[in-house]
Parts: sequence; C-alpha cells; structure tokens
Amino acid sequence: MKQVLLVFATLVLVGVNSQIHPDIIEDAHLDALGLLRKYGYPAEEHILETDDGYLLGLHRCPGSPMSPPAPGKPVVLLQHGMLSSSADYILMGPQTSLVYMLADAGYDVWIGNARGNRYSNRHRTRNNSTQQFWDFSWHEVGSIDVPNMIDFILARTGETALQYVGHSQGTTVFWVMMSQHPYYNRRIKSAHMLAPAAYMHHTRSPYVIFLATFLHTTELMLQMMGTYYFAPTSEMDIQGGLDRCHDGAPFQQMCTINTFLIAGFNSQEVNYTMLPVIHGHSPAGASANQMIHHAQTVRSRIFRQFDHGATINMIRYGSMIPPRYNFDNVQAPTLLYHSTNDWLAAPEDVELLRRELPNVHKTYLVSQREFNHMDFIWAINVRPLLYDELLADLRAYA
Repeated sequence: MKQVLLVFATLVLVGVNSQIHPDIIEDAHLDALGLLRKYGYPAEEHILETDDGYLLGLHRCPGSPMSPPAPGKPVVLLQHGMLSSSADYILMGPQTSLVYMLADAGYDVWIGNARGNRYSNRHRTRNNSTQQFWDFSWHEVGSIDVPNMIDFILARTGETALQYVGHSQGTTVFWVMMSQHPYYNRRIKSAHMLAPAAYMHHTRSPYVIFLATFLHTTELMLQMMGTYYFAPTSEMDIQGGLDRCHDGAPFQQMCTINTFLIAGFNSQEVNYTMLPVIHGHSPAGASANQMIHHAQTVRSRIFRQFDHGATINMIRYGSMIPPRYNFDNVQAPTLLYHSTNDWLAAPEDVELLRRELPNVHKTYLVSQREFNHMDFIWAINVRPLLYDELLADLRAYA
C-alpha cells in the first residue's frame, strides 16, 4: 500500500511540475551564486569571520558579459532587509534585478549577508542550534557585520571608499554602524537607502503591530512561538511554492497575501510567474531578536539599542533604559528613496528620519502610489520606477 501511495504522489508531483517552465523550477532551487552563473555573470563567495566569530558569506559579482571584471571599477555594497539575503537582489533575473543592472553599468558589486541567514549561518565556536548563537539583533549586524564587510571589501579591491545601497533593515543597520562607528563615514562615498527604516510610528502591517503588542521581549517570543530564530526555506517549502504558486495554480494569488500584509498591497507589480522563485529564496532566516528589536522601536517610538530589561540593561549599558542611536554621526552623503504605500517605512516616518539626518542630499518618492515595501526589489517595473534614478545618482557620486 505504501508503495502505491508513493507512486501516486510521485505522479502528482511530476504532473504539477510539468506545468511549470524548467527555468522557474531551476531558479527556485539554485542558490544566489548559482543564479548569477546561470545567466552568464561571474560570481564569487568570500567567507568573512567577524570580530565576534560569525562566518559571513559575502557575495560578489565583479562584472558582466557587457563589462568584464577589471581592476579599478567603482565598488558598491548592497545590503538586504529583514529575513532576506543576497538572493533578493538577484532572483528576479537579468531584466529586473539590481545586481545585473549595476554589473552591466560597470560596477564591482558586492552583496552582504547578515549573520543568521542561509549564507551566514555558522560561527567559529557556537552551534547554530543554540540560543547563544542567535543572541543578536540588527544592532550587531550594524555595529559588527557591516563594518567588517566594508573593511574586507576595501582591502580586497584596494579602494579607499565604496557606495552603499540598503533596503529596509539594510538601511537600519547603516544608521547603527554610523552611530557606533562614525569613522566609517570616510569609507562611504554615498549611501542610497531604499525604503529607509528607523522609526515605525505609522506602520500599517498587522504582523508588526501584533509583534509590538504581544511579542516585544525574548521571553514573550519564546512563550508564544517556542523559537529564538526563524529558519530559512526548506526543500519542502520550495516544493510547496512550486506546487501552489505556479502559473495556472487555482489559488496562485493567495501566495502574495503574507507579503502584502507585511509590505502593503500592490498586485499590479507582482510578477506572478516568479512567485515560486521568490518562495524558493525567501525567507532566508533571521534571529527572533531582530523582529523583537523592531517591535520595541514601534512601542517606544524611539530609535535605540535593544531593550534587554532593566537588570541586563544596567549591566550592558550602565542604564536601565537603552541608549539612543546618534543620527548626528551619519555624515556621509545620504539619499532616501521611499513610496506612499509602504506599510513598514511609511512616508511620515521617512520624513521624521529625514529631519534628523544631518546630510540628506536627496529624497525621492516613487511615482506609483501603490508601490510597496517589497516592490523596491521585486516589482515588475522597478527599473523605470526606481533603479534608473538610483543608477543616475550612483554615477553622480562614484
């Protein structure tokens, strides 16, 4: 009987997959480097050990068929958002994703992976199944990971400064880095912030509101969810995305609901054919404390370090209240790109951030009113709506 069921399940699976273009199946399973190489772009992985022992997978695309690798190219570092990875800047393919566009334009493109995601899930001494391994928030990503990445990239390329592009939490960690280590201002030619996230007073995401209300401490998160981290997609998750989200699947549009409830609704910019690929790469893993830290920001209405509770705060900070991050230290030329329908980086919060940053050279509002938080990396028309402007700005500061 078991053999009959196995054969039946296999036939069903083959029947489903036969309706999907082979490139979609392959791209859902390939890793970030595999995607670059498949489409003819050079790809490198560099394993960087941070000052506190985490092993980060730092990815690089040094050129393209249009602009082969060569010394002296302008260097740009892309940093992903929450629960994401370097693949976010790659997975939509050569006609859409930012990595390909920058490589074609002559940039030496580096893509960071924060501690805890699928490419940075190891430590020199800590096991990644222990709570000790996951005892970090985006504070450590900004104060340790990103500075270490910048040092590594500049040493490798021989350049003295680079350009930085961050999306969502990739912008949050930049503010943290500069607040804690203002020295790095001299290593940044310009900072280009997509959906800039610091204050979250006006978030409309039900998920974030729920976190802020009920799961704003590590203890509450453990009680409710029984976990101190969020695992990346598994092989079962990838197959589920292929089965449920492919073109022709009866409930394909349901595959966008979770993203919309986090980022904002915008069905016109969803590439439905690519949904299985997106589900194959996202989520990519993160510490629960990263989410908790955002929830604390919503509750406190203050952009400050992680709140461990009064006792541990006194030990770590010498104060019962966590210290604020110092925006005055963010002196590098900063450009903000935001949208009206972003449920995480709302226009009012971006404006508050803009007023506090001392060196904002430009604020760019995406013209499409429905453009949401994830459209900054996955939208069908992200190039004409955003990336053409971004590329022109990067060239102006290169």
